Amino acid sequence: MMLRRLGLASIRQQIFLLAVLPIFLLAAFAAIRASLRETDHARVEWASYVASNIAILAERFRAASTPGELDTALSLAAESGISAEVTMPPADNIVDLRTRTMDEPTYRLLVARLIALTDRTSGDKAPLADLVARMDDNRFLRLRLQPLDFPSRRDEVLRSLGMTLLVVLPVLLLSYYLSHRLTRPLTDFAAAARRISLDEASQEPFRAEGAVEIRSLGESLNVMRARITRMIDERTSLLRSVGHDLRTPLTRLRMRAERCTDVELQRSMLQDITTLAAMIDESMRYLNNKETGLEAPRRVDLSSLLHTIAADYADTSIPVSVAGPRRLVCQCMPRAVTRALCNLIDNASRYGTTIELVLAEDETGNIVIEVRDDGPGLSDAMKKRALEPFFKGDPARAVGPRSGIGLGLPIANGIARAHGGTLRLLDREPHGLIARLVLPPNLEAPVLKTSE
Repeated sequence: MMLRRLGLASIRQQIFLLAVLPIFLLAAFAAIRASLRETDHARVEWASYVASNIAILAERFRAASTPGELDTALSLAAESGISAEVTMPPADNIVDLRTRTMDEPTYRLLVARLIALTDRTSGDKAPLADLVARMDDNRFLRLRLQPLDFPSRRDEVLRSLGMTLLVVLPVLLLSYYLSHRLTRPLTDFAAAARRISLDEASQEPFRAEGAVEIRSLGESLNVMRARITRMIDERTSLLRSVGHDLRTPLTRLRMRAERCTDVELQRSMLQDITTLAAMIDESMRYLNNKETGLEAPRRVDLSSLLHTIAADYADTSIPVSVAGPRRLVCQCMPRAVTRALCNLIDNASRYGTTIELVLAEDETGNIVIEVRDDGPGLSDAMKKRALEPFFKGDPARAVGPRSGIGLGLPIANGIARAHGGTLRLLDREPHGLIARLVLPPNLEAPVLKTSE
């Protein structure tokens, strides 16, 4: 899971983590290992020193033949930090020192027992356990020791990590600065690409700075964009020429159909010719959508605009109701917004019997215009594709000569995007479709070419 998140993170974060994580892990390992070795070494040195003094005390104790010599031996042990007194033999936990010369196993055992006495947590003031040594067959000494105040292993590790952090922190800051510096050209390039992709009419080239690879990528994208733009222009020019050329034979066909004596045949022919002419006109309007003049944005009362549109449709026997505030001012391109709403209303009128325009303002200040119908609606898969050019929807929503050729929604979507807004298709309960047009309250500059 962590590796997956790292793979989805930005390149800057990945470089920073790859540079910092190994350094931090190695520094932490070295600090912990050094602190533990230092602490253990100090404990072993103290235990070895005390074990040597205990060995000397054992030899003097065994050599003492009188009470005075015994007191002298105990006094000398006290001067070295070992308080000793003769005691009764305990049940267990005895160090056997009866050998005249302390052998290696006994010495190691004594050192281990002394090290164990130092194993306490920091701040622990509990008395240390006494050490009982067997001097000969009948005598035992209780040794009371005062170990040095060794820090606990945890405290020593924390201290070492703190010291290491002071050294590693400048490295972390330097790594962050270098990762930011190395990836800033790529971040700026990605932002420029996102900005250009949102504005299809923009002619701004990709400007890349930094490493050779990033500059080369910018140049390649500029070349690719120029080729795609040229291909689109050539395709648009070809389609426009074909559209204009088709008008002449359609006009001849209409004139011949009007001279036809068969009334039913004449009606069918004229209906087909009208449909073809409407398809050509709609295609030409789509192609000319960004090439026939800029419309300057201005402040418009959208409530009044919607009532005007509804009144115009009422004259064509298409009832459209309007709901919303009596006045709502928005800075937009009114002809483009009118065209988008007309496309949405035309689409709704093909499949529904009642159409409702709803105007509102959301919590962020954006303007929301909904075109609601009571038709059969669209499936989720169809909603995603309905905004594509020339896409024909569900057959249930595409019956009759007024079905269109699938350009009304894409044109409305382009107008919404030109305003910096969105167009979404939503379900309406209990049935129907809602086309939700969301526009920002202010449009600062004209960015769309619209036909009159």
